[in-house]
Amino acid sequence: MEVFFTTLNLVLLVVLLAIYVQLYRDLPNKYTASLLVLSLALFLYAFSSNPLVHNIFGFRPRPNIGAFVFIPDFFIGLAILVLLYQSQT
Repeated sequence: MEVFFTTLNLVLLVVLLAIYVQLYRDLPNKYTASLLVLSLALFLYAFSSNPLVHNIFGFRPRPNIGAFVFIPDFFIGLAILVLLYQSQT
């Protein structure tokens, strides 16, 4: 489940980053720059917490503690969806 949520978050954040880059090109101000930085920070979080990335770079997997492994990634995904929805309206 954790791999699914972190990979989904990465895909959504790539879309969100593309939207915010286009928005910043059209309207360069502090607000759009802060949205761009926020989405970049969320992208780096999702990238660094993805177990596939850990395996690629040779790090040991985190200890498995049941459902609590993917719950933070689920909530981050909800926040990303809210940002994505707001950027489309």
